[in-house]
Amino acid sequence: MKKPSPETLRKLRRSAIGTGVFWLVFIVALYVWFPYDRAKEVAIDVASQQGYDVDIESAGPTWGAGVSFSNIHVKTRPPTGKPTRFKIDKATVTTSILSATLGRLFGAAPSTTIELDAFGGRVELTQSGEPGKKGPFRIELQARGVDAKEIPGVRESINLPLAGTIRLDLDLASSTGKFADAKGTISFLCEACVAGDGKSPIKVEGNPFLGGGLTLPKVRLGDLRGDVVVDKGTAKLKGVESKSPDGETSLEGDVALRDPLVNSVVNAYLRFRLTDAFLKSASTVQTILQMAGAAGRRPDGSYGVRISGRLGSPAVGLSASSPFGASALPVRPAGRPGSPPPAYTPPPAAAPTIVPTTPTTADNTPPPPPPPPPPAPETQPAAPPMPAPAPPQSGPPPPDIQQPRGTPPPPPAPVVDQPTGPDGEGAPGEEAQ
Repeated sequence: MKKPSPETLRKLRRSAIGTGVFWLVFIVALYVWFPYDRAKEVAIDVASQQGYDVDIESAGPTWGAGVSFSNIHVKTRPPTGKPTRFKIDKATVTTSILSATLGRLFGAAPSTTIELDAFGGRVELTQSGEPGKKGPFRIELQARGVDAKEIPGVRESINLPLAGTIRLDLDLASSTGKFADAKGTISFLCEACVAGDGKSPIKVEGNPFLGGGLTLPKVRLGDLRGDVVVDKGTAKLKGVESKSPDGETSLEGDVALRDPLVNSVVNAYLRFRLTDAFLKSASTVQTILQMAGAAGRRPDGSYGVRISGRLGSPAVGLSASSPFGASALPVRPAGRPGSPPPAYTPPPAAAPTIVPTTPTTADNTPPPPPPPPPPAPETQPAAPPMPAPAPPQSGPPPPDIQQPRGTPPPPPAPVVDQPTGPDGEGAPGEEAQ
């Protein structure tokens, strides 16, 4: 291979230096003369079009082609109910120069990345296109270390205080720009999840006991995890369950996505079982379940809750039957947290035991014991032979001698044979004296 001449090398060096100086001047000019106040105003206007009132304290440069905002205060404008307020410590908005160039050449939407330091963790959102408008869009979201109780809208949507550390991965795309045609996957995990705070009353409309509000104590849910598969605008829940020393939960169902997203239709069924130890410490919950939970008590001892209606304001009610089949919570033997449950082996069927009952008298005094059974026939002594009846004798009958009671009768007198003659009379010459 022929080496380039010194003149060619000088031209390449001069060109590279010129390009580097150009980008350096561009970046310095961008950092120094970029109208960041104008960028702050644009951000406030865009948020206002989405239904948010935003106040940004400061805006400045960031690495790459983007803007960084600090101390952002946000307030929602819901159609009904009280607005939600939250704060974002820092937000960085960057645009890929390569995606912007390719978008202008091929008509594709540029990709924008928003990084937030908020809600106790970090959230990164990458989006190309815009939902609700003609054309494809794609949304990729990653959340790490987010505190569930600081996420806006969660408490209002499920009517239940929630705490825990959230991990979320979302990848959603649509070729038409509508959520109703979207497909993708969602995976989430709530570590050390806790429902209820012991202060906020939970209201269940349509229930005479829960309609006024129930103050639910802290219920440890453990690690609540699950997956959602989105296909043709239908998001199906997969393996959403948790287990803790306070009980077990399981959620199944689907969500029919609509535009806008708050108009989506949810159809889900929640099953939960609380342990005896928790119910002893929460007597109010135990009383409520005994008095008002009959409508949701299932044959396996768990309780069922039906969730249906609009995603923005779903209807919640107790129900013992699941619309997705007669599934039940798995029966898991107690063991160390985190250890896999042993295989369940059904116990052998025991023979029925008949317990004799002891009758009692009216004064609850047991009757006297029954007499002992008679001895066996082979152990009884043989009865003495009955004497033969005496033949009739001539002469006066013997006098009737009264024998004392209990005295055996005397033995019969011996019979003396008398000689007889040929005609049957007495012996010749013998006469009665």
